[in-house]
Amino acid sequence: MSDSPQLHGHLMKLRILAIRILVRLKELPYRSRSTLVFWGGAAMVGLVAVLLAKCAEWAFLGFQHLTARWFWWPLLALPLGGMGIRWLMSRLGRGAEGSGIPQAMAAIKVAEEPEQAERLLSLRIGAIKFLGIVLGAGSGFVLGREGPTVQIGASIMYACRRFLPLADPVFQRQLILAGGAAGIAAAFNTPLAGIVFAFEELARSVETETSGKLIGAVILAGVVSLALIGDYTYFGRIHVPEFEYSILPPMILVAVVAGLIGGLFSWLCVHQTRWLPGPVLHFRVAHPYWFIALCGLAIALCGLILPIFGSGADETSRAISGHGLLAWYYLPLKFVSLLATFLTGLPGGIFAPSLALGAGVGSWFAPLFADTIHIKILAIGMVAMLAAVTRAPITSAIIMIEMTDGHAMVISTLAAAMVASSVARIYRTNLYHDLAANILKQMAAQKRE
Repeated sequence: MSDSPQLHGHLMKLRILAIRILVRLKELPYRSRSTLVFWGGAAMVGLVAVLLAKCAEWAFLGFQHLTARWFWWPLLALPLGGMGIRWLMSRLGRGAEGSGIPQAMAAIKVAEEPEQAERLLSLRIGAIKFLGIVLGAGSGFVLGREGPTVQIGASIMYACRRFLPLADPVFQRQLILAGGAAGIAAAFNTPLAGIVFAFEELARSVETETSGKLIGAVILAGVVSLALIGDYTYFGRIHVPEFEYSILPPMILVAVVAGLIGGLFSWLCVHQTRWLPGPVLHFRVAHPYWFIALCGLAIALCGLILPIFGSGADETSRAISGHGLLAWYYLPLKFVSLLATFLTGLPGGIFAPSLALGAGVGSWFAPLFADTIHIKILAIGMVAMLAAVTRAPITSAIIMIEMTDGHAMVISTLAAAMVASSVARIYRTNLYHDLAANILKQMAAQKRE
């Protein structure tokens, strides 16, 4: 009890300090104030991205520990965890479902309508997204944190607009773009990929002034990430021989197959009503909690056959570090589990799981070729799958190069990404853009009502 007055005094001092900062901020010229808003928001995105990475990692380690002790734990954790996350979202976090990248894209389109944009980007949604990813990882769902970090980063940056007096739609779009790019950069520790992602995916055309602010936000978020967790590579450092023409046959083979599988995954995610039976669709609407529980149970059963839980970063890192290829049935089990996770609508990204799927494709074909290029084939499969799923070949290639320090594979990586993305076009699906378009259609319909 004696500490209570001291705590109250400290809180009062913090409030006074915050008020003084706001007053000083308002006294600055608009241009200086907007620059400080960008810097402050970008630093916060980097901090939150690192915190999310650590919390998700600890949660998944807890899940792995319990699963190692009780093999049946996933049968309980996935259904109950999924229903718990769904309940949390229905009460507090509408707008936090799914990957997060489509929401950021849709918010850019309605940036001039704050009421609409705040249905997709807000600090509340970002907080629930954060919590949903941690709980999902701790429950064993097959998900990544990178896409959600885009929505969280965009939410933080978009909230910073409140520090500026003018409701400038262009500046608000710049905030969303910079927040999303900074999120990718800090999540993967890939600054170049963050910049290219913003240009290639979040916005097909960007104002000249935006590019400078974008790069500044990415750099600052990256600096914060480096300061907290050091210079690391997501999948370790890949050691492969320089480019040789002998890699072309396996590269083309792996890229084509990855393009077919990745494109199929995107098509299944976007066109659910065209392949899911009518009774299943009706059951999902009428009984969402039971549907999530059944999806969780399906994932758990797959995991009893082979550990496919989580993003797949651990098993993929071991494979491309030369510790053996993935089992031939890893890919189909991971594919089904990732699709089941997506169908639940729970918060979760597909970047890292897609890379794991690609390693599975590479493991199919690596035994057909010399041992010296096995790791190279796995890396080619990873970038090809990510490019096929996202239809963003340049971003995928740069992410792979930066994540693995694979500068010896620049040509092979770019070629595989372009081939796989081109093959995936046969499905006439662009995952994030199609999902963003669906979100905008739903919002327009609700607005008319």
